[in-house]
Amino acid sequence: MVVQEIRKLTGTDMASRESRQQQDYISFRDIWAFLRRHFFILALASAAGLALGALYIAKTQPTYTSIARIVIDREQARIASQDASTGTIIIETAEIASEVEIVKSEAIARSVIKQLNLTEDPEIQTSSSWRSAVRGAISALLSVFDQGDEGAAAAGEPDEEDIMRRTMAGFLGRVSVRRVGQSYVLEIGYTSTDPVKAARAANAIANTYMQSSLDAKSQIIARGAQWIEDRLVEVGQQAHEAALSAEEYRNRNDIAQVGAFGLDQQQLTEISSQLLSAQAAKAGEAARLATINRMLTGELPDSYVGEALGNTEINRLRSELGAARTRLEAQQARYGAESEPTLAAKAEIARLEGLITTELVRIQGVYKSNLDTAEAREQLLQEQLDAIKGNVSEKNLARVELTELESRATTYRRMYESVLQQLISTLQKQSFPIGDARMVTAATPPLAKNWPKTTLIMPMALMLGFAGGLGLAGLRDVLDRRISSGERLGRELGLPTLGYVPFTRFQAPGSKGALRFVLDAPYSGFSEALRGVKSSIDAAFPAGGPIVVGLTSVGGGEGKSTIAANLGQLYANEGLRVVLVDANFKKPYLSIQAASAGPKAGLAIYRDDLEPDEPVDGKRKGDKQVRHDEAPILPVLTVDQIRKAAHPGHRFGHLPALKKKLEELRHDYDVIIVDLSTFATSADARAASAYVDGILLVLGNRRNMTVEWLASALATFGKSRVGILGVVFNKRKSGQWWRPSSRNTVGAGERHGV
Repeated sequence: MVVQEIRKLTGTDMASRESRQQQDYISFRDIWAFLRRHFFILALASAAGLALGALYIAKTQPTYTSIARIVIDREQARIASQDASTGTIIIETAEIASEVEIVKSEAIARSVIKQLNLTEDPEIQTSSSWRSAVRGAISALLSVFDQGDEGAAAAGEPDEEDIMRRTMAGFLGRVSVRRVGQSYVLEIGYTSTDPVKAARAANAIANTYMQSSLDAKSQIIARGAQWIEDRLVEVGQQAHEAALSAEEYRNRNDIAQVGAFGLDQQQLTEISSQLLSAQAAKAGEAARLATINRMLTGELPDSYVGEALGNTEINRLRSELGAARTRLEAQQARYGAESEPTLAAKAEIARLEGLITTELVRIQGVYKSNLDTAEAREQLLQEQLDAIKGNVSEKNLARVELTELESRATTYRRMYESVLQQLISTLQKQSFPIGDARMVTAATPPLAKNWPKTTLIMPMALMLGFAGGLGLAGLRDVLDRRISSGERLGRELGLPTLGYVPFTRFQAPGSKGALRFVLDAPYSGFSEALRGVKSSIDAAFPAGGPIVVGLTSVGGGEGKSTIAANLGQLYANEGLRVVLVDANFKKPYLSIQAASAGPKAGLAIYRDDLEPDEPVDGKRKGDKQVRHDEAPILPVLTVDQIRKAAHPGHRFGHLPALKKKLEELRHDYDVIIVDLSTFATSADARAASAYVDGILLVLGNRRNMTVEWLASALATFGKSRVGILGVVFNKRKSGQWWRPSSRNTVGAGERHGV
């Protein structure tokens, strides 16, 4: 049974503690419950999305897109390269993307606009995007503040360039160019409200692009041939000078005879590798020695040394040391700190610790020996490496310089051959330039509209509306902090839920009142729920001993007294000795019912002169004159009886009197149920909660209570050590759906505390 100290109780603290105990999960049943709970919002949002989609379709003018297809010629030379191994032509993806951007360039657009006279096309002139509309509004607003001749000039007619720029913006907004898959085919599309105009514009763009590509290529080939020829002469001269410099350096340094007496590269590599390995081994041994030195001085525990962890002797001594420390604690608790058994145990612990230290000192010696060996090996390898390097250092420098000169000469020779090949290819293509692209399919007037598409817009509008509904529903759940379920209560405050008691009108046939309804209607939902609560309470306490359970609530009118009396009837009908204690000093409901209704409510005022198993109405339970349908009468320790037992001179003496009465009742009764005051407004409940074994929190108005409010109310317990068995949701409507979870019950011998 876990009882924790109450401090400042917040939802964040409880949620973090609960998340450490159990991971939250979301099941399909949770999703279905969420959809059912917010069905109206989701349906309304989806309908609104469909309505907006239909309105958009009705108000949008249909447009048509005509597409012309061209292919980038595989034999063209500028963006093609030939694979030397396979002989195939490869066109890079980046080059195809560049061609796409060229088709959408302003140069092509300007040529097509002039060709089709689109500056006078009303469709392009009157259409504008939302960006241009915003810019136009800002320009109109700024023009109001313009003064003088500059303002008059700005308000005049636009010049030819302004008209062209505006037409070009509208024209490019209707052009679409894309690559078809991984092929070399480009689709050039143009969108217009007139299908014939769309086809004419798409064909014009394709033809203009192919012609401009052919013209540009002719100019590039002519300029390229001249540049390549000049470059060939320059590279040839550089290749000749580089080869001559390499031969002169070779003869000057006598590099040709170094091979017979040169440096053994393989031997140098092996010694260098061995030196690095020796240095690494030395560093490792030094680190281990430093670690065990710090451990012997007390800076680190011996668990940091790997050999100590695997040492059989040390492990045995540790086991004996642990057993000796356990005996020391037991003997100190039994005989005292200065007794002979305690001193003997301490001496045994000191002896074992000394043996462990001796073994660790032996390991330290091994580490020192290993470090000395590693240092000697490193020094020997370093001397060998220095001796080899010193003999041939000058020759190595000369060979490095020679390698650089030979590499430079080879590079210039290859450059010369490459430039020569390019010059030959360019001169061949200069006489007959080949176009980069050709037409595959000319554009034709489309038969169906391109936009708006009903089959796309309506499902999309429905999905957007449903997504908006989900967002609103989720926002509602996030902002709604009411305690609507035990799952939220357990997740955010860490309080377990013991049961859900349904709303009951207590009108069963033969019913004698709400305080014994669990007996009058034994198979009702109310009775079944309380039986489940009783099972959870029994699982929280060990069997055989008396238990004292307190019932409280945050506010009044939540039904805690009714649940307390019915729980008492359940225990009494199992043959247990039960007594009710009315500790609600502000509103003693049970005391009033015991005095007024009496046996009709199944209650009677507690009497000290009766034995616990003696009936208060003069009839024993085992007598033959008692009918089988009669229930036992529960004794009630009233508020007046508690106050009379208090010291007459103490204003708040009823609390010590309550504590004393509970201690007396523990000897005579098996189950003691205490009806406490509401803890949010009464200090008596917070003080009396320390007298009971567990608290049962009854929530009857949870839909009007937020998580923060309940957390703030529970925080009023301060630093009191109170064990909360769990929460009982009272007055739950039968139509509400509830899914039990693993956090709704308390395991045997365990109780969640706050």
